[in-house]
Amino acid sequence: MADVETAAPGAARTLAERPWQLLLGLGIWSLWFLAVYVGVSVACAIGPPPGAHSAFNAVNLGLLLLTAATAAGLGWAALACARSMRRLPPASASPAASRRRFVAGAAAALHGVAAVATVFVGLPLLALPPCV
Repeated sequence: MADVETAAPGAARTLAERPWQLLLGLGIWSLWFLAVYVGVSVACAIGPPPGAHSAFNAVNLGLLLLTAATAAGLGWAALACARSMRRLPPASASPAASRRRFVAGAAAALHGVAAVATVFVGLPLLALPPCV
């Protein structure tokens, strides 16, 4: 049975080519989503922040920073997976290379979708007060 590791002599698999990358991007997004909504709920339960009727307060600022960091990390992961895919030999080279290229490309797409979803879901933090 051929191992994917031996597809090309001397070619080690990068992290972008590992199958768990297919779950990682949306997994990170779901943890971010949970953190944002739990964070808002806990902050509002403890006590509304000063300026709670405005979108510009400490709760929204903290969540915006978390959103920006998460989106940037997911965007970086998407680029890293896309670069890894481009470095691999064409899909016709071998079945193992084809699988590695597919995983890297699919992971890049999923990380990109998660980054866009993070930004899209985080946009209301710019306009809505946290404790309505």
